[in-house]
Amino acid sequence: MRKHFYLALSIVLWLIMIVGFSDNWLTDIGQPSNSQPKFLIHAFFAFSWFTILVIQNGFIKKQDFRTHMKVGKVGFLIYIGFLITTLPLYLKEFKPLSIMVFSQLVFGSTLIGLSYYYRKRDLQTHKMNMMFGSFLLVQPAWDRAAGHLFGSQGLEWLLFYLIFFGLFIWYHKKLKWQVATGFLIWAAGLTNIILNMK
Repeated sequence: MRKHFYLALSIVLWLIMIVGFSDNWLTDIGQPSNSQPKFLIHAFFAFSWFTILVIQNGFIKKQDFRTHMKVGKVGFLIYIGFLITTLPLYLKEFKPLSIMVFSQLVFGSTLIGLSYYYRKRDLQTHKMNMMFGSFLLVQPAWDRAAGHLFGSQGLEWLLFYLIFFGLFIWYHKKLKWQVATGFLIWAAGLTNIILNMK
């Protein structure tokens, strides 16, 4: 089962993006954000990133490493585009939720950058950093997906995170520093939101 973990995870993250932003592309296409270039450009890079994550895991599964490396260069440029279009959405926001999402974005992006650095040096570290870093980016989509599917960000929202943090530990058979740090950042953000509830 472990050999399918990263491919399955990439598909789950992609599906969360599809469901989370389904109002933008399916159920409420007339909303104002759909006519604002900054959101459209951001959406293009975000969906491209999570799509290429699935494609790249597919190449690994087929052991097509040459194509994987070529597509990886394109993926790196796509991620830069994603980052550039994401940062302005949060730099002027200092609400607890925005701080939580931004903190995960910073650490996730650091891991993805390290993943690119380790792509020829340590393949296990490369894969770990890439997938866990991408997992840390998904909260905006999961917040919305949980709302669409369950009506609120309640127990199901929380269980998703606890299960997937646990699955990363299960996959590596130990608690790696990336997961420990990511969990602490996520938990600190969640605690800050709870303490600031009115």
